[in-house]
Amino acid sequence: MEVKFNHVTLTYPNGIEVLHDMDFDINDGQLVALLGPSGGGKSTTLNLISGLLSATTGNIYFGDKDVTKQDALERGVGMVFQNYALYPHMTVLDNIIFPMKMAKIDKATRKQRALDLAKLVRVDDQIAKKPSDLSGGQQQRVAIARALAKSPNILLLDEPLSNLDARLRVEMREEIRRIQKETGVTTIFVTHDQSEAMHVADKIMVLNDGRIQQYDEPQSLYENPSNQFVANFIGEPALNVISARQLGPGVTQLFDGEVATIGIRAEALTNEVKEPAIKMQAIVHEVLSFGRDHQATISVGENQLIATDVTTTALINQEMTLFAALSGVYAFDKEGQRLPLRGERT
Repeated sequence: MEVKFNHVTLTYPNGIEVLHDMDFDINDGQLVALLGPSGGGKSTTLNLISGLLSATTGNIYFGDKDVTKQDALERGVGMVFQNYALYPHMTVLDNIIFPMKMAKIDKATRKQRALDLAKLVRVDDQIAKKPSDLSGGQQQRVAIARALAKSPNILLLDEPLSNLDARLRVEMREEIRRIQKETGVTTIFVTHDQSEAMHVADKIMVLNDGRIQQYDEPQSLYENPSNQFVANFIGEPALNVISARQLGPGVTQLFDGEVATIGIRAEALTNEVKEPAIKMQAIVHEVLSFGRDHQATISVGENQLIATDVTTTALINQEMTLFAALSGVYAFDKEGQRLPLRGERT
C-alpha cells in the first residue's frame, strides 16, 4: 500500500502547529524509517498515518483512497509500540490469534494463520508459553506477528527496539528487515537511532521541529546531506564543525554562496596526502585504538576535532599538516543550508 501526505499540518487546540507542510510519498512495499531527535515529530507523524491523530489541514492517502477522515480501525493498519502490550494471561499462540478472533475469522483459519506467523517470526517453538516466559526479543516477535495477523495494509513500528540490549537490537533490526521483505507489507519504522535507521530502511525521513529535513536513501543522506542538521545527525562520530573564518578565504571560495560554517567528516581527516583536499595545520593530541578502529583528538586553532583516519604513527603534540578530503567536506550558510562546490550541485 502506498502512503501519501499532501501538504499535511497538525495544530494543537492551543494553536501551536507541531507538524508543518508534510508532503511525501512512501512507495508500496518499502520500509521507511522516521528518524530524528525527541520532539522532532516522528511519533506524531506515525499517529497521523495510523489515524490515532487527525490532520488539521491537508490530505492523507492510502493508494488512491483518501483516508484523512478515517479512524485507525477503518485504515487497517498494524501497530507495534515500544511497550509490546501482550496479554499476560494468554499464550503466545492466543496472543497472535486474538485480533483475528475479534474480526470473527473462523477458528481453523485463524489458528493456521497464527501458526504460519509464529513460524515467520521464529517463535513457533514458544507458542504454548506466556509472555512472561519470553525474552524481550521474543516478545517483540510475538507483537509483530500479532500486528500482521489481520494482514494489514501498513505495518507501523514505534521505537520497537528501545527496550532491548545492544546486541539484541542489532539482531532484531535484521529480523525486522527479513520479516518485512518476506511479507512485502509497507512498513514505517520510528527511531532516534541513526545506525538503526541506516541498517534497516530503504529510505529515511529525517525530521526535526515538525519539518522534513531530508527524505532520501540512507547512503545519500550520509554522502549528500541537504543541510547542517542532517550532516550532524547522520554519521558516527558526529560531524566536525568549524567557523568559516577559522579556515580563511582559500577554503570558503571553493563553494558557491556565503559560507558560515564548514563541516568535516571524521574519516575525511588524515595525515596522509589526499587530493583533492583542504590542507590545515593541526596538533594531534592523542590517537586511541579500538580494535581495528582508531580515533584521534586534534586541534585546529581553537577547534577540537575528531579524526578516524589519522595513523597511529602521527607525532603527538606537534604541529603537522592534515588533509581533509573534499568528498567529506561540506559548507553551510548562516541558515544551515548546504552550499555546493563551485561548478557542482549537491
